[in-house]
This record gives sequence, C-alpha cells and structure tokens, in this order.
Amino acid sequence: MNKRTVSVFCLILISLLITGCAKEKITEKMEWKGEIEYEGEVKVVKNPVEPVFGEILIELEEEFRIGREDDDNYLFYEPRKIDVDDQENIYILERGNYRIQKFDRNGLYLQTIGKKGQGPGEFERPYTFFLDKNGGIAVSDRRKIHYFTSDGQFVKTTSLSDLVTSLFVAPDGNIFGLISRFQEKEDNRCVVKLDPDGKLIEYLAEFSDIKPVRRKSEGVSMSFSISHDYTPALYLTHSNADKLLYGHSSEYCLYRINLEGEVELKISKEEASHPISQREKDKIFEGFSELIERWPKGVVEEATHFPPYRPFFNRLLIDDKGRIYVRRINSVLDENEEAGFDIFSKEGHYLYTANLPFSPEIVKNGYVYDLYTVEETGEVQIIRYKVLNWDQIKEGI
Repeated sequence: MNKRTVSVFCLILISLLITGCAKEKITEKMEWKGEIEYEGEVKVVKNPVEPVFGEILIELEEEFRIGREDDDNYLFYEPRKIDVDDQENIYILERGNYRIQKFDRNGLYLQTIGKKGQGPGEFERPYTFFLDKNGGIAVSDRRKIHYFTSDGQFVKTTSLSDLVTSLFVAPDGNIFGLISRFQEKEDNRCVVKLDPDGKLIEYLAEFSDIKPVRRKSEGVSMSFSISHDYTPALYLTHSNADKLLYGHSSEYCLYRINLEGEVELKISKEEASHPISQREKDKIFEGFSELIERWPKGVVEEATHFPPYRPFFNRLLIDDKGRIYVRRINSVLDENEEAGFDIFSKEGHYLYTANLPFSPEIVKNGYVYDLYTVEETGEVQIIRYKVLNWDQIKEGI
C-alpha cells in the first residue's frame, strides 16, 4: 500500500532582523494572554480568542488500513467505538455484529470478544466500551456492564438502572458516565458516579436535553426527537492520568474532575455566539425527507429542536500527553470538509488551532486513528496515521 502524507497547517512564528547585509533569525517569545482565577478550590483558566502558538501544521502519514469484505473478521457493521491499549492493540466495537474485534499493532486479527445473546458475556445492544490500565474491558450493553479480562475471558455482568454512555471505570471499580434523567417532565443529560454494583452515588452535573415529541402511529405511542448537526450535547472523556473532562456544547466551558467527582479545573475560551439562520435550518431539513414522508412536516419541525445559537463543539479528545482536542462546529453552509480543532494543554491553556482532513477517533503515542467509510461501497475501515511532527507539538506554555 502506498503511503500518503497529509499536510494540515501551521506555523512557527519567527521574526527576521536584517542589519545591513547580515541576516539574523530571532524567535519571538510567545505570551499567553488569558486570565487565571479561583472559584473556591477550583482553578479557572480563561483563554482569549487566539491561541498562544497560532495554527499548527500536523503532518500525517498513513501506515495501514483494517477492513475488507472477503474476511468476516475484517468486515465491520455499525461500528460504535475504537480504542487502543498500551501495547497498541486495536479494538473496535460493532453494534451490528454484537462483538468487539481485537487486532495487533500491525492490524492483524487477534480475537473476537462477545456475541449476540443474553447469556454470560453476550450482547443485546452494545453501545460503548472502556479499556483499563491492565487491559481489562468493560462493555456498556443496554442497562448493564459486562467485564472481560485482557485476553477476552468473561468475568461478570453488573446490572444498571440506566444505559451508561461515555463509560469510564475507576481503579476502585466505581463507574462514571453519562445517562438520561427524566424528572418533572424535563429530559436532562447527566454526568454520574456509580458504585461497583451499579448503584448511583452522585449526580455530578446536569444539563437540559432535547424534549421529545410524543405522537401515536398505528395505535402505538411513540416518543422521539431528531438529532442534527446543531443539536447541543453533553460530552465526557478521560485522560491516562484518571482525570475526566466533560462539557456541554451550548457553552465553551470544560470541567475536569477527579475520581472523587470533584471539579478541579474549569477551562473556558472567549468565543462569539452564532445565531442559527433560516438558510442553515433549511439545509438541515433537506436531510429529513424520509421522515417527512412518514410524519407531517410540522411534527418533524417540532422534533427538530434548534437552540438559539450554534453549539461550539461536537467532540472532546485527550491524548496520552494530556493535551485536549476540542472539535469546533462550523456552519452547515460551509463547504470546507476539514475538521477544525482547538488544542489545549492539560493545564487548560489554549495552545493551537488546527485543521485535519477527518475527525480522529483517538490521538495516542504519536498516532491518530480514523474510522472511515468508503463512500462507493459503504465498507468501513480503521486507518492509522503516524504524526510525523509529534515531538514538535508543544505540551504547554
């Protein structure tokens, strides 16, 4: 397979001083222009509009692809998540195939974990999974979590009261994640902490969610909402240092919490709000033609909730150095297909802005991993790229 290099932005800021015929290169000292405050014990890092180091050119070289149609072990159906362990083994959860496929660091198939069913270690509707530092695997499946050893042996199943997404299992067995909470006719999304038996310890944060539309179809009551590019959402991710980070896309503010569930760090960025135009709404409705055939247009419009302003981001990632990647949301009218990111240090300083030709699933150990669908065939592939200038990307100010 031919390797291709993808160049994605940026600059090293250098000033040239010319005196007579002599030329001397001088590197400007960069200065962060934000503010740091404290709200009790919580450190608040307020970032300006511009990153301290400007844009960053991230150079990517494709190493290999996993995925082909002539072997069932490499044929993926409805992938939900990929992750990589410390040995660089690659895991992909497929909801359509009710399994996790494990590959080595070179992309060779190793084993299948789980299958469809209701027995021990079997999946009914797998949603996401978590890899612990010892290689153990926890899989969120409907209202339960299945645990497996590093070699894929089933350990136990823990029952839950709700579906938990964005799963994280702490070393002491406590469980963190996102759930939906229905209270007093309000639909909310919450960050929660559960004990090892799946019992609620604490609601750590709560944000309003989309209120569903309730209708009857052929005598059956239905409750539904329609998500789209401008649907606000709650996101949760974690670092190698057992720090969790969450944020709701309706505000440009991120919260880092420890394993006690306490907020330690609050990161904000000065960012203008963008009202959603009618042209943007019309563009989004263009993709709902099949729904409009089933439901009256007024019902579809009611189920398609638009916030007053465009959300700020739609993905949070943390690499193995603790850097935070926030994927920005651009206008649906923007024809630029690149994925724009703001990159912060683990201390919360806004370091870079960056554009990539895709939105990575993982950034780790100098590699980025993409979950790619071939447009012509629908074939799903995992692509690993090496970041050629990984060591030149700053970790802080």
